[in-house]
Amino acid sequence: MPSVQVSGSIPSTLRENARPGEWVAGLTLTGDTGSLAAIEITGPNALNFTASWSPVLGLASLGIAAPVDYEYFAAAHLPTQLSFSLRFVFTDGSRQSPSTVYRVAVLDQDDAPPSSLQLLTGGSVTAGAIGSTIGTLSVTDPDSTGPFTFSFAEEDAWRFEVVGTTLKLKEGISLGLDEMPVHPLFVQVSDGRQSAGFTLMLTVEDPGRQASTVSVLAPEVPQAGFVLTSSSQAVTLHEAREVTAANSHGDELRQLMLAEGQEVWMPAVQTLRLADGWVDYDPAGPAARAAALHGALPGQESGGAALARIIEGAAAGQGWVDLAADLVLPALAGLEDTALVMTLYQSALHRVPDAGELALQLGRLASSVSRAQMVADLAGSDAALASVADPEGIWVGQALGGGAAWHMDTGGLGTGLLPAAGYPLGSAWLL
Repeated sequence: MPSVQVSGSIPSTLRENARPGEWVAGLTLTGDTGSLAAIEITGPNALNFTASWSPVLGLASLGIAAPVDYEYFAAAHLPTQLSFSLRFVFTDGSRQSPSTVYRVAVLDQDDAPPSSLQLLTGGSVTAGAIGSTIGTLSVTDPDSTGPFTFSFAEEDAWRFEVVGTTLKLKEGISLGLDEMPVHPLFVQVSDGRQSAGFTLMLTVEDPGRQASTVSVLAPEVPQAGFVLTSSSQAVTLHEAREVTAANSHGDELRQLMLAEGQEVWMPAVQTLRLADGWVDYDPAGPAARAAALHGALPGQESGGAALARIIEGAAAGQGWVDLAADLVLPALAGLEDTALVMTLYQSALHRVPDAGELALQLGRLASSVSRAQMVADLAGSDAALASVADPEGIWVGQALGGGAAWHMDTGGLGTGLLPAAGYPLGSAWLL
C-alpha cells in the first residue's frame, strides 16, 4: 500500500474575514508521491480549507475556501479555532489518513459596529429639572470593549451629553412639559472604527404627579385573569403574546403589561404559567437545567419548545444523562476526545479548560465514562447554570393542560417600554 510522509508547518493563526489567497501554507510530501492522485481535507472545519498537490514542487498547498467570521463562533459558543486533517488518495484507490490534526486560531478584527445601547439604570427625567442625570448607558459591541464615544442629532446635541457612561442634561438645560410623556433620543455610538445609531425612549415625568400605590395580586382576588395559586406560582389563560412587556422590581415584585392596556402586579413568583407555556424564574430550576444542557451542545435547536421536550422527559422519570445521550450523538459525532472536551467547556462554561481539567476529563473518558455523562455533569454544574440564569426568567413552550398542545410556541413574553412605576418603596399593598 503506497504512503507519503508530511513535513513542514502551517500558520497557527488566521485573521477573520481573510479572503482566499490571504492565508496560505505549504507542506512537503515525500514517499510514494508518484502514486498520489488527490489530497482531501477532513475534520470539523474541512469546508473552510482547500488543498492542492504540485508533483513538480513536491508540495501540498493549503488555502482558505471562504472568509471566516469570528463572531459566528463566539455567538454559537464554539471554540474560535479551526481544526482539520489531511487524507491522501492514491491511484490504486487506497487512502492514507495521518493522525496529525492541524489547528488554526481565528483572530478577531474590529469589523462590526456596536450592536445595542441601553440604559442600565434610570431612563426618566422630570420636566423642568435642570441638568438632571438620566441614567447609566451600556453598550454591547461584539468586537470592542471601548472606549465609546456618543453623539446626538442636531436638535438634541445642545441639550444632552454623556459624561463617562452617564447620560445627562447639560448644565442649565431642562425638558419642557410639552415633551411629556416620552422623548425619543437618537444616539450615535462609535467604537473608534465602527459606529451605529440607536433610539432611547426617555420617560419625561410631570413634576406635579403624586406617587401612587399599586395593588398586588393575592390568592383571594384575581387580577385581569391572573390567579396566584401559591406563594411561588401564578397562573393565567392568557397567551404569552398578550403580555406586551414584563419587568422585575427588585426581589419582591413583578409587573406585567397586557395588550388590552391592563397592568398586573404580582409577588416575585418562581413560576408564571400561561396558556401556551411558562416562565421559570428559578436560577436552578428545570428550565435552567434544560437550557444549560442545550447550551453545552453546539448546533442544538434552542427555544421554548426545545426546552419543553427536555423538561417533559425529566418529569417522566428520564435521567439527565439519558436526556443528554439523546442529544450527544448528532451534536458531537466525529470529535476526538480532546476536541470534545474543548468544545464542551467552550459551549457550557464559555472558557477553555485548564491543563488539569483537560487531563481529568480525558482520564474520565479513557476510563469508560460516557460522553453523555460528561455533558450532563458539565451542564449541571453551578457555573453552567449561572451562565444561563436570567433575572427575567426562562421561557418554556409547554402549553397549559394536556389538551392544549395546539398552541404554537410564541417565544416567550413580549418586550416593550413599561411606564415608570409610580409608587414609593414599601407602598405596595396586598388585597
